[in-house]
Amino acid sequence: MMLHYYTIYALSDCGYCARAISKLGELGIDHLLVLMDKAPDFHAHLKKEYDHHTVPLIVKSNKTNGDDIEFIGGHDDLMARLTHEGYEDDGC
Repeated sequence: MMLHYYTIYALSDCGYCARAISKLGELGIDHLLVLMDKAPDFHAHLKKEYDHHTVPLIVKSNKTNGDDIEFIGGHDDLMARLTHEGYEDDGC
């Protein structure tokens, strides 16, 4: 059992967000989706906190206490991480 999940901070009209969420679901990896469409101030805060200015913003979180473990980055960073962790890269 994995002791982490991925938090995906996304916008509803973001194709890269949808692909990241679909990939995690397809692989059976636990994840939490946070839509920021109605929270521009929160979105601005995350962009500044992680120095990442595109969506999605993906964070690896601890299942036990919910704490952030590591900022992953965006869609391409997640795909690279999954490949590094041994998941198949099918070009998604």
